[in-house]
Amino acid sequence: MAIYKPKILFFYSTDIKIPYLEKYEIFYDIIKTNNTDEAVLLSFKELSSLSAIIIDDSDNENIFEVLNKFHSMDIFRTVPGIIISGNKDSEYISKAFDFGIFDYFSKSLDFNIAKQKIYKIIELFKNKNQLEQIFNQQMLTIRTQEDELKENQWNIIETLGQALESRDIESGNHCYRMKEIAETFAKYLSLKYPKYMITDVTVKNIAKVTPLHDIGKIAIPDRILLKPESAGRLTNDEFEIMKTHTIAGCRLIDSIPNFKESSLYRFSYNICRHHHERWDGNGYPDRLKGPDIPIEAQIVALADVFDALLCKRVYKPSFTLETTKNMILNGECGAFNPDLIECLKNCADDIYKRIYENKSLV
Repeated sequence: MAIYKPKILFFYSTDIKIPYLEKYEIFYDIIKTNNTDEAVLLSFKELSSLSAIIIDDSDNENIFEVLNKFHSMDIFRTVPGIIISGNKDSEYISKAFDFGIFDYFSKSLDFNIAKQKIYKIIELFKNKNQLEQIFNQQMLTIRTQEDELKENQWNIIETLGQALESRDIESGNHCYRMKEIAETFAKYLSLKYPKYMITDVTVKNIAKVTPLHDIGKIAIPDRILLKPESAGRLTNDEFEIMKTHTIAGCRLIDSIPNFKESSLYRFSYNICRHHHERWDGNGYPDRLKGPDIPIEAQIVALADVFDALLCKRVYKPSFTLETTKNMILNGECGAFNPDLIECLKNCADDIYKRIYENKSLV
């Protein structure tokens, strides 16, 4: 029985032989071309069976020409684009992401790691495309059935969350803990600070979409995302790439058909984009300050820091509850809304007993 090989369009911008291509041909059905127009035509011809587009930029000259054509034809919406490059300039990489590529691989990346990442990206897009087809078919018959529509949208959100966990970025319970912490903070704010106009429905919406806060990390290379403490802190360039997960998450959110009409869209988008903003304006990606940061993103930002400190990560050990509280209250983890700090003071002990003393959740 023949082994299934995902079909990949491989575009290379030079006539020089690509030495690592032979490895790819073992595991993938490769269609290769170094002609920009032919690459676009082939992508349309093979669109229904194409699993990914890999672009090697050996000469760095016409890379953006072909990216622009793929982007303008909306090909990257259903087929993930991956660049393999020796160019580590953050401006160059950022420009490539602006054209809709899904990931960037350094040429120094170990092939076995690259292979695993490609399979996971293919699987993610396969699931997303299937969900899109299902969603579009159902939209024809349930436009007036609001409850069923909301359920289908939530299924998409859950699938995206599961795709993130399958990459083993954090513990599988990280998303559950984040949901519980954010819901607790939101409830406290709704009761103690009416000025935020947080209703019971708002609390539920924030809790529902909180697990999506880091979905954009699927687009971050493993060498950065899973860099162990023993390898040292992230370099400035690595950190700049890490920060792009906020924008990548928004792209995934925006790729869900008709989701912008959903009541969950605003919360999803704001949380994905702004959960690393800080009260003093020293966060990212937009350096929003104070009340300009959406309250749902503020809630998730504090919940994320709280959970990250209490749990072991590849780059740090776990801290005690007292150490965690002191680090946040002393401003060692960035600046937060004073109202949220009051929330932390009042809720931290209860959250810890309810979640972190349950070893199956940590």
